[in-house]
Amino acid sequence: MKPSATSHLNPDRDFLLRHIQFDKTMVRGDGVYLFDEDGNQYLDFLAQYGAVPFGHNPAQSWDALCAGRGEPSMVQPFYTPAAKQLARELIQLEPEFNFAHAVFTNSGAEAVEAALKMARSTTGREKIVSLHLGFHGKTAGALAVTGNPVYSEPFLVSTAQSIKVEPEDIDALEFAFAGHEIAGFILETVLGEGGMQPLSDAYIQRVAALCRQHGAMLIVDEIQTGMGRLGEYFSVKRVPGVRPDIVCLSKALSGGLVPIGAVLCTKAAWSEAFGYYHSSTFANNQVGCRVALSTLAQLRDGDGALLRHVDAMAAHLDAGLDVLVEKYPDVFSQHQGKGLMHSLRIKPFNGHESYFLAHASVQGYIVPLICGYLVNVSKIVVAPLFNRPDLLRIEPPLIIEREHIDRLLSALDECAHLIRCKQFSSLLSYLVGRQPEELSYSGKATADIALVPNGGQEAGKMPERLGSFAFLIHPTSSEDLLNIMPRSIIDLDGPHKKEFEDWMASWFSRRYEPAPVFHAPRIESKLGGYVEGWLIACPLPPERMMRLPKAHRMRLLEQYVEAAKSVGADIVGLGAFTSIISRGGMDIADAGIPITTGNSFTAIASAESLHKALVATGQSRFDSRVAVIGASGSVGRLAAIHLSTYYASLILVGNSANAQAIDQLGEIAGEIYAQALMQMQRGSGIGLAQYLRSHLVEPLNVVARVNQIVLRDGTPDYRAVRRIVEENLPSPAPIEVSVDIEQVIRNAHGVLSATSVGRSFIEPAWLRDAAVVCDAARPPDLKANVREERPDVLVFEGGVVRFVEPYKFGRANILGFDPTLNLACLSETVALAMSGAKQSYSLGNRIPYDQSLRIYKLALSHGFSDCIATVEGELDLQTAGFAEKSIANLNP
Repeated sequence: MKPSATSHLNPDRDFLLRHIQFDKTMVRGDGVYLFDEDGNQYLDFLAQYGAVPFGHNPAQSWDALCAGRGEPSMVQPFYTPAAKQLARELIQLEPEFNFAHAVFTNSGAEAVEAALKMARSTTGREKIVSLHLGFHGKTAGALAVTGNPVYSEPFLVSTAQSIKVEPEDIDALEFAFAGHEIAGFILETVLGEGGMQPLSDAYIQRVAALCRQHGAMLIVDEIQTGMGRLGEYFSVKRVPGVRPDIVCLSKALSGGLVPIGAVLCTKAAWSEAFGYYHSSTFANNQVGCRVALSTLAQLRDGDGALLRHVDAMAAHLDAGLDVLVEKYPDVFSQHQGKGLMHSLRIKPFNGHESYFLAHASVQGYIVPLICGYLVNVSKIVVAPLFNRPDLLRIEPPLIIEREHIDRLLSALDECAHLIRCKQFSSLLSYLVGRQPEELSYSGKATADIALVPNGGQEAGKMPERLGSFAFLIHPTSSEDLLNIMPRSIIDLDGPHKKEFEDWMASWFSRRYEPAPVFHAPRIESKLGGYVEGWLIACPLPPERMMRLPKAHRMRLLEQYVEAAKSVGADIVGLGAFTSIISRGGMDIADAGIPITTGNSFTAIASAESLHKALVATGQSRFDSRVAVIGASGSVGRLAAIHLSTYYASLILVGNSANAQAIDQLGEIAGEIYAQALMQMQRGSGIGLAQYLRSHLVEPLNVVARVNQIVLRDGTPDYRAVRRIVEENLPSPAPIEVSVDIEQVIRNAHGVLSATSVGRSFIEPAWLRDAAVVCDAARPPDLKANVREERPDVLVFEGGVVRFVEPYKFGRANILGFDPTLNLACLSETVALAMSGAKQSYSLGNRIPYDQSLRIYKLALSHGFSDCIATVEGELDLQTAGFAEKSIANLNP
């Protein structure tokens, strides 16, 4: 998506608005309707967060605005007639409040600033108490008392003089007053940005009593709740026995036309210092005050007819939203609000249908997506809550009518129906500029989600919870990325599917923060007990992840770990390229939680699978050659060492772009020789150990010399080991090192590929006739056309094992696997959680081989197994879940 012209105003907000098709240019407003430059009409249920009380372009407000033509607007330090009249009328609105003074401002945030200054100057104290869910504006002083730190922390706003308490927590409230000298308590009677949550009368009454008892100012923020929004000039009037010291007004006071705010206070709240040292250039201006006077007149018309209308419409809206929550408990989890301030809580998506929906729920863009549907399809303007990303805000103009509310309720009903029926292609069609009826489908039947539950539980027996894990995932290809979307989008025709792919690529270019997308409540061990787990997903593919600057990669890893800790995981497994960008987990080894790359089980299981496939195809002979591509990597190195226990002739292949590749491969060759010599000493009669026993000149002398090198303090010099061994062997040496992949794998009966290239690059033509290939890379190293071009070759996915029991991690599962299969790196994470691991494993590029073998055997003991199965010596491809599916999964 290209940036729009509005990106000059706010490029970050523009990014969001463009992606949810909210980047409308409104050119006309009339009552409860807005009109964009294309002539579309929208029903307004946002009213500019309450700042448009009488709809758009109210005639009476415009008349007041124009009536002052010729009068001076700003005459500081003098007064204007309208300012004096407005102050008098505001003070007299509720005589029982005993307001004595009015101070005019330019906004709600400025009104809060003035109120805080007033409270502090009058009491001579600094501390202000506010609510955790409260919102009072975005200037520095207002931010200090705003509950959500996300608004203050980026700007280094000090909150040292602010005390936050939870709403309705009387004990915390009394503790705050008992422990500090308090200047004032600021609250909204309905927490607007805090979820449209009304405070109870009892709580507000207790706040007021404590303020009186301790000589603190009770500040009521009526910026959103006042001027008719809750059916009164001041909503606090409906709380029996409460009389505020200071009230802040704005939004609706403006009539929806001009910026203006006001602070009303009692005589006791005023101080001489405030009177002398607080002022504002634009305060008291004639234009704003004239419009505000018109606002009061319209609220008073017909002896408060509009206020009574608000009460009637509020009751209708309240009842209708309650019906929706009752009808769709699977979509809406809560409705709350009062007057014409309401919210609907969207029930979070759990990842069973789509990891994308779960990611959107956690990261707070599911409600914007739903708002986008309502704006673009239903033509109704609503918005999310700033503080509560799972809440949809409903805040219409005061002049809203029953038929308008019914239209909103009908649109919400249609939206909920689409969600319930999993028709997400229709719900989200607007993202790609289409109406639902424009979409066409591939003809596939949309399958219902068939989750495979974790085993049964014996009656009366409660299994032991052994621990918990988090596994970090991300798409390894464009196909994987699309597969995280709901099924109805996956089933679209190619062109429409491509439009969604393009949208996702653009959206995830910036919104890729990791989030928990699936919860596995119970995975049982064969030894007894179970573990609980979460998948933590980031939507970045490998090439994007690798291109991140180092600081961004580290921040991404920190976010992954933070998400894992937030769900209470005991151990974190690094999937796919999260291991690569963290240097095999070394960069986050000190993150305060055990880490595993899963590379031990991946390597050994892949090597075992290749060996079994070679045995079953009759190619596991004394003279068989096995190539390991990516042998200098963590998985490749371990796999090569393990394969040497079966095969004497190995080809270690590295990256030709790496100037040190040959030297690194030579070191690994020396390590393999050292391992084989140990096996030889233990009497091994197969693989490289047997070859060395048969071919070494003076084997005891070689062993003695190698032991001196390997056992000395420090890192063994495996290059020297290689030199010693090969000096005492006939030529050519059994281990070949090379960076010419095309040439050397033509001689390999078996190939194990485990590079981190991030794309498919191995041509089918390079392979030997009837070769067996285990591709353990993600995404695959071997190109997908192997299926058509080389029917003689057996190719299967490496790093895949039989899971401890059939289990499906949502509709998409991991890379679309059959429920009986899963990644070895995930399985290692699960096995370590089952074993109560308290430390990190499989870290770095040089994982000890004996540690890998222990993990492999540990996983087998819990019920995991290699995914290659044989029946009477023949490959059971159906049981293994490979064959056509695996080959088809390899990407071009």
